[in-house]
Parts: sequence; C-alpha cells; structure tokens
Amino acid sequence: MVLSDLLTPNEILRGSRAEYKILGIVGRGGMGAVYRVQRLADNTIWALKEMHPPPDTPASETEENRRLFIQEADLLRSLDHANLPAVADFFDHERRPVLVMEFVAGQTLESRIREANAPLLEQQVLGYGIQLARVLSYLHTRQPPVIYRDLKPSNIILTPEGVLKLIDFGVARTYKARKSKDTIAMGSAGYAPPEQYGKGQTDARSDVYALGATLLHLLMNMPPIPLQTPATGSIRKMNPSVDEQTEQVIMKSMALDPNARYPDMASFEKALRQRLDAPYVDPITRATPPPPIIPATTAASVPSSIPVPTIQPQRAPSPTQVPVPPVEVPAGSVPCPTCGRLNKTGAKFCAGCGTPLKAPSAAHLSITSPRGSWQYKIEKTQLRIGRRDPRQNHYPEIDLAEHDRGVASRNHAIISRDGDYYTITDLGSTNGTRVNGQLVPRQQARQLRSGDRIKVGEVELEFLWN
Repeated sequence: MVLSDLLTPNEILRGSRAEYKILGIVGRGGMGAVYRVQRLADNTIWALKEMHPPPDTPASETEENRRLFIQEADLLRSLDHANLPAVADFFDHERRPVLVMEFVAGQTLESRIREANAPLLEQQVLGYGIQLARVLSYLHTRQPPVIYRDLKPSNIILTPEGVLKLIDFGVARTYKARKSKDTIAMGSAGYAPPEQYGKGQTDARSDVYALGATLLHLLMNMPPIPLQTPATGSIRKMNPSVDEQTEQVIMKSMALDPNARYPDMASFEKALRQRLDAPYVDPITRATPPPPIIPATTAASVPSSIPVPTIQPQRAPSPTQVPVPPVEVPAGSVPCPTCGRLNKTGAKFCAGCGTPLKAPSAAHLSITSPRGSWQYKIEKTQLRIGRRDPRQNHYPEIDLAEHDRGVASRNHAIISRDGDYYTITDLGSTNGTRVNGQLVPRQQARQLRSGDRIKVGEVELEFLWN
C-alpha cells in the first residue's frame, strides 16, 4: 500500500484491542482521513482516524504531523468526559498511526446554524454554553491543565439527544506555568483571543473568549469579527430573544484584556445559568452511553522511533468490556438499519452509531384563519411564525401578515426540533401565544404533542405528528 491509497470498504484492520472493518469514508482533509468502521468483536460502530499525508508531502512535514497525531491520541486517551469522544484503540497500520474513537452521530453547530439560516434562541444557546463550559472546565482542571484553543461551531457536534461533543484536539496544548507566550500561535480567526496571535500565553481565559465568540455566532448567525468585542446592543439588534444581561455576559467573556474576562469556566457557567428562565436539565442524563471499551491484549504497533503513549484510558475495564460470541437475536430486539446492532425494545437511537431506530415521521401544521385553511409540512429544524417585513428582509416560514389583521408580531413565535421532540417558544410577542388555551410564558420552550392547538391572534395551528 502506498501513502496515497485510502482504506477501502470491507478492508479489515487489526488493532491492539480488536479488529475493525472499514464501512466507508466519512471525510478527509489536510493530513488525515476519517472512516466509519465496525468493531468485529461486538459489531459496534466507531470512527477511525488515520494519518493520511498527500504523496508529495516532505518527509520532515510528515514526521511533524505524525508527532502531532500521536500527541492528540495521547491526550484523548487520558481524558474521560461525556462531552468528549471515547477512545477505543490506538495502533499503527502500514506505517501510519490510527486512532479509533466514538462515532458521534449528529451535525456540527456550524451546520445547525446554516440550516436554521437564522439566529438561535437565547435560552437554547445558554444551554449549549453551559454544556461547553462544563467540559472546558474539566479540561482546565486536569494536571497539567489542557487548553483547547480552537473552540468554534465547526468543532462541536450536536447529537440527536442534544449532547454536545468536542472534536479535533489537534491544537490543544497543556498549560506551562511561568511561560511568557506560546511557541506557536494557532487557532481560528474570530474565535481566537489576542494572546493566541503570538502576543502571550494561552490559558483558561483564552477558551473563555472562544466560548463567548462561539455563543455570539449562534446568537447572531454571523461569525465574530477578529479581535473585536461586540458593542452594546449589537447582539439584541440581530436577535430579539436576547436580553441586555445576556448580552453583557457575552461581552465580558470576549474582553480583549484577559483580566477583564471571567477568570475560569466555573464563573462563566454560573453567569450563563443565571440567565436561564427555567432550571437547567443536562441532556447527558438521558443520553445513550458509547459502546464499551475492550481491554488491551497486545501492545500497539507504533514503531519505536516515536514512543507509544503510555497513558491508559480512565474508563476502568469491566466484565462487560470483552469480546462476545454471536448470540441468538432476543425477542423484541430492535436492529439498527445502519450498523445492524441489536438495541433494547423501545430504544429511540442506536447505542452503536446513534441512528434513529424509527424513521422520524413527518410533522405538519393544520392552519385555520378567517381567510382560509392550509397544511404546512415541517421540514426545517426551526420554523418561524410571524408577519413579513420586506424592509428588514424578514420573511417567516409561517407568514400571518394577511391572516390575523395585525395581531401577530413580526417575530411572534418559533417551532424548533430538539432531538426527538418539537417545542414552541413565544419570542416576546405583543399579544402572546397560547397552546390548548393556556398562555405560553415568553422565551420559554414548551414541548409540543400531536394534537396540540396553537393560537396566534385569530389563527389556529394544530400540530400533528403521526
């Protein structure tokens, strides 16, 4: 095999813990390629990341990227957190290092905001911020501390169960006390603070800035401007769901002076929690855990020219973490249509790859107004209800401008898909939104059930989900 070759479907790779069958390529770029693979020991689905330099890459550059690849694997193997992908194996294949980690089903927050084509709701973004602050606090409290240094929407995956997963630790570094600045300035423009441009050493406050910039992007549907703290009123102008106090939290996190930011993620999380309208519910508590880690039986085959990382996973092996022989299909088990894993009766998502076990049925609205009735199929993750305003280039999906004689606000309400259910949120409308006759509190998401009747002025929208 030459270095330009990609792994092919059905090819079997023997790792240090198990064997893996290539199912297909997920993506490639730069020095790496990622595949979807099946662990033959138990048929669970994983992601396999392989160092894959272009054939004309200079030897010195290849060795440097190999060193960084192994450094990333070393770091990930030492971590254990629900918002980080679990690592299953690390070995060498055809002179290339390979890392097998949890296959995270879902979409990046960058894809989510692009699909919505509108700013996300304040309360939803606050929930995302709390999740991210917690996992970053975990990284910062390791010994030595781990600074992520490249937080941005494209490096965060949102699973169908609402859990956020940090990916791509290629830029992360351990904090070295008493060092005046980083050896190499790295990160992404707009999300990186001034000290990450070679003007100082990055620490926990650098990730505070990046988290603030990421939340700013979600709230405004616009990438942050490099090295610029948002001005007062700028976020609220783009997103009416954001109040003044939340805007101040974002501004403080993005202060150019590190001493003016929140000193750590715990402080940042506290500020975000104080802006919630309801108690925070951690989606991790209802999420399906990743498949078990099989204990190592042989040493990884990475050549001795670069030492094999010696840090062992913190997930303690248990009696269930061993290869299992084929078994009869239990009555009532639900096979995954994507990876074939057997799941418990009633499971909504595959425990192996996260695929919905039952294809989501189409939700739609049956809408009735004094001027007529029509059906609307819900095909987007966010559906805006209100009145159009051409001057502001505002065209909601459910336009009530000609149906309620001016009762509905321009930004009246929004219906959102959140994992395996839908919610409706009143966006601070003048006349309110009612569900089954009850007034919905402003800026608070209310879960919808099939048959619920939504009242906006003189228009009634029946939510139906078969």
